[in-house]
Amino acid sequence: MNKYTCTMMSVSDIYYATLIAENDDQAREMCIAEAQKRGYGNSRPRNWSVRVLEADVAGPAQMIDCGHREA
Repeated sequence: MNKYTCTMMSVSDIYYATLIAENDDQAREMCIAEAQKRGYGNSRPRNWSVRVLEADVAGPAQMIDCGHREA
């Protein structure tokens, strides 16, 4: 498991998430699901930038933080 930071930019907002996932694909999917659940609009996997913050962290896969700010 890895700890990830994920970001997505729209015209007027920056969306972000910090989470624990097995791989980049799972991290993107978790970001999309959380963004949709919070009503942040329709996002696609290619819209999310995903970076590993910390490798080899204890699981399970989980969302740590998610939100948005005005750009």
